[in-house]
Amino acid sequence: KTHAQVVPPEKISITFWGVDSTMFSPAPEPPGFRILFVGGDPIRKGLIYLLEALKEADLFLQPYELWIVGCAPLQGVPPHWKQFGLTYYAEMPNIYRQCSVLVCPTLEDGIALCVQEAMASGVVPVTSEETADVFKDGVSGIKIPYRNPQAIKDALKMLHDNPNKRREMAHAARAMAEMQTWGSTKENFKEVVRRVANGGSLP
Repeated sequence: KTHAQVVPPEKISITFWGVDSTMFSPAPEPPGFRILFVGGDPIRKGLIYLLEALKEADLFLQPYELWIVGCAPLQGVPPHWKQFGLTYYAEMPNIYRQCSVLVCPTLEDGIALCVQEAMASGVVPVTSEETADVFKDGVSGIKIPYRNPQAIKDALKMLHDNPNKRREMAHAARAMAEMQTWGSTKENFKEVVRRVANGGSLP
């Protein structure tokens, strides 16, 4: 949508990232309710909106944990918030599969790879606008508006209070991720290049 402000939409073609669903795979359901945030830039990735949503979390999420991966440690956080900082990519599959929900309230992402990695790991994604294009809203993930802590809070409460629904969405997310392979990404990109090379149009 951003590019379409300056480039005619008919000249834009979208190819989604792929995900290695062997490397990223579900584990037995973790105990409790664990929320995951992944992002090196907490401002662009919207961490502030997740933290705002969790201000009164003890009143509607009991118990819960928050795991923050990728960004510089925050100061003065509660003991049930775990901060990993910069993390080797090889460690990410094990982190994902220990969590219940990924919250990615990003402000600017074409496609957030962490969303697809979470889906492949059987983790329900809660994410904003275009990054939600990789799942079906309400079935394999939850789409939220930009800059909306209340929407994040509502999504977390629903998933926390309805574990069976959360499991259903996790299974649906995994199934969708299994179709989003790097092989399909390559083939889609090749098709775009082929059409252009042959004088065809996009998408």
